[in-house]
Amino acid sequence: MKTLHSNQELYDYMLSLMSTLKKRGADVLSETVDFARNQASGLSTEFLGESRIALRRVANQEGNVLTEEERTDLLDVLRQLDEALDKR
Repeated sequence: MKTLHSNQELYDYMLSLMSTLKKRGADVLSETVDFARNQASGLSTEFLGESRIALRRVANQEGNVLTEEERTDLLDVLRQLDEALDKR
């Protein structure tokens, strides 16, 4: 289970995911994650919201680019984002 404790950890996760996607030829998904990651300098809710949108897109379109463990981590992070944003 991938548990995040801060926006910095989300940022680092997004950076890692972006790199993984790019290395495996999923450039469009990598760019989607990069766009969301770049929102970290703005409002926290905007960063969280854009991250959730990007991760949903990756989850729905990744087409076996990610390993089963990476996909499980992605879904764990997405669940945490859903919980954090639904509380606001």
